[in-house]
Amino acid sequence: MHHRLTDRDRLTDMLLLTKGVASSYHSAALEAATPTIRSNMVDLHNKELESAEQLFTAMEKRGWYRPEPAGPST
Repeated sequence: MHHRLTDRDRLTDMLLLTKGVASSYHSAALEAATPTIRSNMVDLHNKELESAEQLFTAMEKRGWYRPEPAGPST
């Protein structure tokens, strides 16, 4: 039996992958041995954040991603 991915499945997969890549770049920036490497990792991290925002917005507009509202801070 073949399972066809829906647009929602694809966007969800892309968002999860983007979050993971952003996390890896974040860790790499923290561990970077030189300012140049750190700067490169930060730039890549920021590009992933932009991609994640675009994916989030696309999903939210379709009603496929509804984050829980933040509770009161203590």
